[in-house]
Amino acid sequence: MHNQNSVRMALLSLSMELYRKTIPGTIPKYVAFHETLAGKLATMGAVVAQGLCYTRQEVEAAVASAEAGGAEVLVVVFQSYHPSLNALSALANTRLPLLFWNTQRLSGIGADFSVNDMLENHGMHGVQDLCSCLRGAGRNFGIVSGHYEDKAHLEELNYRVRACAAVSFGRQMKVGMLGRPLEGMGDFLVNPTSLQSHWGPSIQRISVSELGDEVERAAPEEITGAMEHDRSLFDFAPDITEEDHRRSARLTVALRQIVRSNGLQAFTQHFGLYGEDARCETCPFLAINHLVAEGVGYAGEGDVLTAALDATLGYVFGRSSFCEMFTADFERNRVFFYHMGEGNYTMARHGQKPLLKKVPYTFGNGHPYLAPVFTYAPGPSTFVNIAPDGASGFRLIAFEAEVTDWSCVDRLTAPHFTIEIRGKLGDLLDAYSMEGGTHHLSRVEGRQAGRLQHLARMLEMELVLI
Repeated sequence: MHNQNSVRMALLSLSMELYRKTIPGTIPKYVAFHETLAGKLATMGAVVAQGLCYTRQEVEAAVASAEAGGAEVLVVVFQSYHPSLNALSALANTRLPLLFWNTQRLSGIGADFSVNDMLENHGMHGVQDLCSCLRGAGRNFGIVSGHYEDKAHLEELNYRVRACAAVSFGRQMKVGMLGRPLEGMGDFLVNPTSLQSHWGPSIQRISVSELGDEVERAAPEEITGAMEHDRSLFDFAPDITEEDHRRSARLTVALRQIVRSNGLQAFTQHFGLYGEDARCETCPFLAINHLVAEGVGYAGEGDVLTAALDATLGYVFGRSSFCEMFTADFERNRVFFYHMGEGNYTMARHGQKPLLKKVPYTFGNGHPYLAPVFTYAPGPSTFVNIAPDGASGFRLIAFEAEVTDWSCVDRLTAPHFTIEIRGKLGDLLDAYSMEGGTHHLSRVEGRQAGRLQHLARMLEMELVLI
């Protein structure tokens, strides 16, 4: 479970040793601006290390301090020009993701522009020098340019920080596989070694019997608390009994403990396995909805790859939801999305509580399960798929569409929505399958195709925009 304010950053400011010797009166201006920028970054996360460096030795020490401090991204700022070769080795060799923040004090050049203004605002050519060298060395990095007081620029900076930190997030991510994948689904199968070597997430296998153990250990007061929480969030279908509710609430407590005790950032499960352990009396779709709402990445049917993508998109964009195309509407260029019972109710349409329904557990041995049924808030969205790409690792496939104001809560038994695309639906579907898109996706709110390009670059994955 991740926190939107949890990014750990280090700030490395650069200037020249020559300036410290020849124009020492300018140095306090660099120090003050460094502290100002550190304050801006502190509103986006935790600044765990910082330093204003002039020499190669100082840069190497500052990078080592950032690594030791547990930074997830190293933000680099040029207070003035700084020779690239002083910083190249340390920045090329650190495992920390790099983000160049190309900014300065002045927002414009006025009629009174002076030599002092120039001395205090000339870092951009240093950025170009060092970025060129890093590119030549094959070192990946991010960059964002703009004025540090511009609101739109700061919003973009916040996104770029998270996109860079997503590299570190992926390296430490653990994806739980509860049970085994649904037999016969081949598009999302992934080799664990390939997943770790090309991206970073590791797979933690968890048996249904381990969930059964946690069901037995679930404390009565925790179950009661979970039930009270449900009553505050959902309307209840009239046929739900107290025991129906307690059964699913028990699984909520148990599955949340599985996620916590294993340190999972994402998980996946196959809905047909729970009857294999009598203690798991039904499918834990209610529990899954709660964990997804809390920021845990998810995908169905044993899809580790999409679960890891969903966790990453949630980390970067704030929230996300696993989804799957079900039915085409060629007349209106729309697609109906549905699945078994999973969703992110924090993204539901406003002004209407999700309706908790009791659904027969027809695909396994057990009691009926409970699932919150709702439709998503209308508005622009971006749909992202991750697909295996042979020796290259993985590729991202994405498109933008509009979630429509449509609901079928009275007739359906799972979260659902429809989208409308620009252009012909058939063309989008053709392109998606020709690019190798799998049948699972993750959705984020807003038109985010442009920002996805930066994320894909940091993850070193190809991005195909349809």
